[in-house]
Amino acid sequence: MVGARRPCQGEDVLARHSEGSLVLLHARTGHYYTLDDVGARVWQLCDGERAVDDIVAALHAEYDAPADVLATDVGELLGELAAEGLIGDAPAAHA
Repeated sequence: MVGARRPCQGEDVLARHSEGSLVLLHARTGHYYTLDDVGARVWQLCDGERAVDDIVAALHAEYDAPADVLATDVGELLGELAAEGLIGDAPAAHA
């Protein structure tokens, strides 16, 4: 179930705000990435505590956009961030 995943920021990623955007540096690869304000908010919400569905709900409360569009966009962004090794999935909580 994709919506139940809990994305978390990668340990090897440094993040800094610069001129209205968020710049990410992957320390192992040396590659830089830039996120706009909405992407930066998604990054902030990737704390390992929130499921993808929770991230979409938080963005829906903050931005004037349909939930289905946000879900698609967030899914695509998370996929790109994961492919670049910038985020991972938080370990499952033990009962």
